[in-house]
Amino acid sequence: MHRILVAYDGSESGRRALDRATAEARRLQGHITVLSVEEVPLDPNVPRNFGTLDDISAWEGAAPSAPPDVVAHLDEARDRLNGAGLSAELTWAAGEAGQVIVETARRIHADVIVLGEHHHGRLARFFGSDVDAEVQREAGCQVILA
Repeated sequence: MHRILVAYDGSESGRRALDRATAEARRLQGHITVLSVEEVPLDPNVPRNFGTLDDISAWEGAAPSAPPDVVAHLDEARDRLNGAGLSAELTWAAGEAGQVIVETARRIHADVIVLGEHHHGRLARFFGSDVDAEVQREAGCQVILA
């Protein structure tokens, strides 16, 4: 069975990506995993090594819960896929989008990654915010821009 990873953020390009992943799942008789990424400046899964010993919160070390906007995106994706007669695995992660998408694709052994195409200017690419290009460069599998 083919594994399809679709990055979904609730945007118009994300909806196009979900529609394209739906078509690919039907064509390949594949399984869809929908990933929503919450970009955060610090990775909550990595221990921090700054401050004093007594500034550690009680929540540290526990698995973080999904932020409300991520839950809403995943609910919307599930509803759209259910409407198309498909089910999917829904997941989320915190971190830098391009890196998280590639890591998730490797973890689930994705055959195809479907992304909504975003238009980035030269300045955005200069500062490294071209997620599409990063995923295409690092994925190790087919990447479809919708």
